[in-house]
Amino acid sequence: MQTYYFDVTDIVLYIKNETTISGIQRVALEVIKRAVGMLGSQRVKIGMWDKGSHSYLAMDADFLLELEEFDPDFLAAALLGRPVRKVQAVPEILARYRNHRTKYFYHWLRANLEEHRQNHRYFERRGSTLERWVLEKAKARKSCPAQPVLSPSTSMQKRVPLEKVANPSDRLIILGATWGLQDFNAHLIDVKETLGVDIDLLVHDLIPLVAIEHLADDFSETFYRWLEESTLYCSRYFANSQNTGRDLRRFLSEVNSDLPINVVPLAQALGDNCVGRTSSDFRSQLNATKGVRRSVLNMTKTPYVLVVGTLETRKNIWRLAQAWQQLIQDPQVEPPRLIFAGKKGWYIDEFLDWMKASGNLEGWISIAEKPTDKELAFLFHNCEFTANVSTYEGWGLPVGEGLSFGKTGVVAANSSLTEVGGDMVEYCNAHSINSIRDACKRLIVDETRRAELEQRIKSTRLRSWDDVTNDMLGYLN
Repeated sequence: MQTYYFDVTDIVLYIKNETTISGIQRVALEVIKRAVGMLGSQRVKIGMWDKGSHSYLAMDADFLLELEEFDPDFLAAALLGRPVRKVQAVPEILARYRNHRTKYFYHWLRANLEEHRQNHRYFERRGSTLERWVLEKAKARKSCPAQPVLSPSTSMQKRVPLEKVANPSDRLIILGATWGLQDFNAHLIDVKETLGVDIDLLVHDLIPLVAIEHLADDFSETFYRWLEESTLYCSRYFANSQNTGRDLRRFLSEVNSDLPINVVPLAQALGDNCVGRTSSDFRSQLNATKGVRRSVLNMTKTPYVLVVGTLETRKNIWRLAQAWQQLIQDPQVEPPRLIFAGKKGWYIDEFLDWMKASGNLEGWISIAEKPTDKELAFLFHNCEFTANVSTYEGWGLPVGEGLSFGKTGVVAANSSLTEVGGDMVEYCNAHSINSIRDACKRLIVDETRRAELEQRIKSTRLRSWDDVTNDMLGYLN
């Protein structure tokens, strides 16, 4: 019986530092969960590279069926086998150090010192305020007086070396972000040669090679070497869109590889637990706000347009903000607010400086930093429409996620974004502020146009994670 081992190495590294999920990790978890549900835990396992022991470890994956939404505490307990600080017990500026005890203690002491000095700028540079720190610190002490204890369902999974359980007919499938892992490619080459298993790799995008100007340091060179070396162990590539497939074919041709590529478009959905997507009863509305930070709730008191994704230059946030500045000056428009929901990324210092100098465009723009799954669902459900004017994408999950909540959007007509949006969104030229402004204006002032697009969404069968998993397993079989 053929067994599939889905790699979670990048997820293990991710949960050591982060408390919210990124698009790539979301894809992996959604597919693995469904693969376990479809084929059973005897045929679907997970695996991870343990750099310390220079070995590849395998473990059962059925515990993931308990994971209703991304829960870093649950995953840290199951994959790392250690107590973790609960998210609600950590002040926001210390979240990145949550599972690093030494660093956490150091920065806790440093923040207390700056509080004593009344150094407001220290907290502002970290996206907070001194007053918020004091409140969050008090809440942390109250909510987590003792060390968390692991429950039986989330105790660490038993690990065994892959060579003890794998057969030559088995497959190792890598869905995550492994390009930054030193020596991982060399280890995978050894796994293939030693065990004879086939290795399949999902390529999410070739942005580091087609949009170099948006990346830091020598990352593009690192990515190129990683992708070139992957041809030494890969049996097949998966591409997450037709556009990514075309980019990947060009690359493989350049490095003289004819390995097969199967295109498996991703889903147009946030997951199984979209909060209050259609329900309007009092209980559903009450449940939708539970677990949503007060700062996020405050942003949604007036109509708003939602922008989801890491705040970085490739997302074109500067042009979108400039378009919004023109909209609020247009006497024909009564614009909604603009909410950016995501973590802060590369090369946005100038944007943040402009935001601060303009008072967040006089209050018309807000940033919901590192939203949880619950908060994202709440924001999608209550927005007027979404906006994704990125200059390049591998897929464009936020566009589809908006559609799954019945929300149309303003979307850039480039790369893979037209594959996601179809005929259900308003398109614009990402490189033109005027085009972005005009597309947003149409959806703001023309209620007929917006209703027409929303009706198309209702009459379209959106792609699900079950579809993605079925397609991928079909190729693997």
